[in-house]
Amino acid sequence: MDDSRPIEEQVLDLRHRADEDFLHPDGMRQPGRHQLDLPELGLRVSVTRSRYPNRPDGIDQYAVTMSRPELDRPPGNQEVEIVLSSAFGAAAGMAVERSGGSSRIRMFRVPAGVPGNGQSVSATS
Repeated sequence: MDDSRPIEEQVLDLRHRADEDFLHPDGMRQPGRHQLDLPELGLRVSVTRSRYPNRPDGIDQYAVTMSRPELDRPPGNQEVEIVLSSAFGAAAGMAVERSGGSSRIRMFRVPAGVPGNGQSVSATS
């Protein structure tokens, strides 16, 4: 199904779904809930929110993965910037790319609960 909304709205909605699942976990999630295809950019984007490491004292962060559906080459810097700034606002500048070597997938960690990321809720537990 094609989504006619602007890319910014689609990516922000994806992040909101990740927030909702983090704050109100449900064992029965629909497949692909944290994934979005953006044909305009030729990207597939995945956003999840969790504590890293995965324990109560872990840091509340988003994991963002970007790839091209064909896996022919990694996403370019301009596409990455569009996605991160759309999802996280000013906090996109705090994104840290995880080393992928020659991977065709780009992965980032973005702190959650940071002022300026457009987030309306935060987790304290």
